[in-house]
Amino acid sequence: MSKNDGLATIEVDKNEFNFGKIKVNDTVDVKFKLKNSSSNSLIIKKIKTSCGCTVAKLKDSLINPNDYAVIEAKFISDNDNKGTVSKSIVIEANTQPNFTVLYLKGKVE
Repeated sequence: MSKNDGLATIEVDKNEFNFGKIKVNDTVDVKFKLKNSSSNSLIIKKIKTSCGCTVAKLKDSLINPNDYAVIEAKFISDNDNKGTVSKSIVIEANTQPNFTVLYLKGKVE
């Protein structure tokens, strides 16, 4: 990858967080650490979650080369989520491929 292609490289400390077993109406909070391991600025264009029960936010959408940022994610269980759960967080950025997927997994009893 050359510096002029405008693409960045994203590294995450974990692609998946298994929260184990929780009860209905419990909340799970998790932080995913992102690193821009390229010489170009990493631009987060959008963060999408798979449902309304999962929220993810990032303080800054621009991550400088070799710098870090944290995505704060929250899963709020309800009666619609009983059983085995797998929720995704899709990060769209100036990377190749242009997205990275993170997962929250566990079981709601």
